[in-house]
Parts: sequence; structure tokens; C-alpha cells
Amino acid sequence: MRYIGITVFGLCLIAACGGEPEPAADDAISLPVDTLKVVMEIGEEIGDSTNTFAAITAATIDRHDRIVVVDQAAACLKVYDMSGNFIQQLSRRGEGPGELVMPWDLFHFPDGRLAVVAPGKRGFVVFDDSLNYLEEIGLWDQNPPFYPMALSDSSFVGYKIGQDMRDETIVMRRAVAIYRWNQEEWETLLWRDSTEASMSEIMEDPSVFIMDLIDPMSIGGGPEEGIFFSLKDPRDYSVIGWDTTGAEILSITMDLTPVEKTPEEMADESIFVNSYIQRISGGGGMPFQYTPDPYKEQVIGVDIGPDNNLWVRRGTRNEPFFDIYDLEGNLLRHAVFPDDSWSWVTSVTRRGILAWEEDPVEGYQKLYLLE
Repeated sequence: MRYIGITVFGLCLIAACGGEPEPAADDAISLPVDTLKVVMEIGEEIGDSTNTFAAITAATIDRHDRIVVVDQAAACLKVYDMSGNFIQQLSRRGEGPGELVMPWDLFHFPDGRLAVVAPGKRGFVVFDDSLNYLEEIGLWDQNPPFYPMALSDSSFVGYKIGQDMRDETIVMRRAVAIYRWNQEEWETLLWRDSTEASMSEIMEDPSVFIMDLIDPMSIGGGPEEGIFFSLKDPRDYSVIGWDTTGAEILSITMDLTPVEKTPEEMADESIFVNSYIQRISGGGGMPFQYTPDPYKEQVIGVDIGPDNNLWVRRGTRNEPFFDIYDLEGNLLRHAVFPDDSWSWVTSVTRRGILAWEEDPVEGYQKLYLLE
């Protein structure tokens, strides 16, 4: 689960997901399943601050095999080599050039530039290939595009949220589009929808609106492979692919049995989300108790893996489980990391697979490199 750092009021401004999903076909596994294993880990409860994390929200591996981790609560990025040795810290908490308040995500351009999603800066904080501060791009009055992925040195794809107030009705607009670097408006629209709700409907049960706004989809791919997109939905397993011009090149569906969350998972998720909102709102929290959707999303991740195939992570299983497709949409095999936890987050990259728990039982986070 990855959360967008926006105002608490903004979290409530989106329509509900809908009713309960209908049962689907059995999701038996008939192809080979690879087992992923931990080959490196970083993180300790108490010790050197270079090896402790306050709240990991994103991580990736760059073209120099440097592991870059966004520590949102510490408002910085930490950089390691593939053996887990600390290299350096990027940025710190503050409002000055290159500083961060609530960093959320990061992405690399082909030329090696590293861009950090910085809602407090209305855009991105950018570092060069040597990890030196380069510039800030602050173009958006509300939220910048989220889930960004570079398509070239001068373009990227991202998810944009907009909202309007019409009398007592709030209209939310969501869009996935291709942007030119340093341009506010998108160049090519790939997907969009809009929903509306009255303030009375929102205040009656705001929980159902939250995740449709702050964690609605997965976006992955790259300049050569294209853009892959999936809405997080408890009913539908669906992945769409576009090329960099916006033409559809792929459509994948699968029938999976809807899976209910256990009461324990529901309680843990509710506590986690409420504590998260309290943190990003400066301690104010939400004026209500978050109630999770009782069903698990069917797809919670899409990206290109180390084998240059498309890795689609199922959300119906607690252990990270991937369906691996070629770029024509043929299912080749599966992969699993056999560790049961509702809060696993994975970052699949061409240079390796990273994983961490958002809500670890031990009470502190570790970052794992899987192979």
C-alpha cells in the first residue's frame, strides 16, 4: 500500500468502489513457480541512523546498482550498494532548495537523473547521475503527478488527481497521462474517469472513498517495453499496455477467486492507515475511523523484472506472488516469496527485486533484496 501525502480533507473526495465482488473461477497454479530468496537485508531497530528506517515508502535500484530508499518520516533518501553498505544520504527535512518535507516516491530517467515526488514542493526534487542536487520542478498548485515513470529523458507518465466543488457535490477527476518534462499539462491522455458524491454521502462513510484516491492503481514499464497499468480492484484482474504514443499494445485478464481479508488483517490495516494519516497530517489524524474494504485487490503491482518480462503481483495472497508474462501477454511462470504478511511492498526492477513490510511484526522496517 502506498499513500499519497495530501491533505486529510482531500482524502475523502472520491466515489466508492462499489458492491461486493462476485465469485470467480478457481485460481489454481499450473505453471512452474520460482521461489524468491533473501540475498541481502538492511535495517535494525536501534543503531547507526544509516541502517535504520523511520518509514520506507519507495525504493529502487539505479543503473549503477545503487539501492535508493525513500524514508518518508525522516524526509530523506538513503543510498546503499548491492551488498547493503551505506553510501550516502540525500536531502534532509526542510523547505530550502533540495530539501524535503514528506517525500513519497522516486523515479529515474534514462540519463541517470533521479526525481523525487515532493508534494510539498508542488512537483519534483531532482538529482543528477552522481546524486548531486540539480533542480526543483514545481508546477502544480494541487498534487503533482504520482506513480511517475520515465519514458525518455524528456517525458514521463503519471497519475493526476483533480477536484471541483459544485454546490454541495464534489467531483473527483483521475487521469493517467504522458507529460513532457517541465510542462504542467499532459501531452497524451491514456486513461481517465470521474466520480462525484455529495458532502452528506462522504461524511456518512468516508472510508470507502479513501483508497480509490490515494492507492488506486499500479503503473510500470519503461521506454522500450511500454506502459503497463492496472486498477486495484477486488473483482477484476486486468492489465492494459500502451506504447509511448498511447496506442494500446496489450490486454491481460484472469479469473481469480475473490479473497476476503481476515478480521485480524482488517484491524491491522485500519490501525496502520489511521496512524499513517495522523503522521502526514501533522498529528491531526482523521475525524473518523478508517474501515478497510473487506476484499483484497486482485492486482497490486505491475513492472518489468530482471528477466525483461512483465511481473504482475497478485493482491489475493499475503506472500508476494507474481504472474510472469512475456510482452505479448503469454503467461510463462510464477514467482513467490514465501513469507506471510498483509503489508508486504515490493519494488520489481530490471536490476533486482526489493521488498519491505509497511507494518512489520518486529516493530521496525527492514529492506530486503530478493533473488
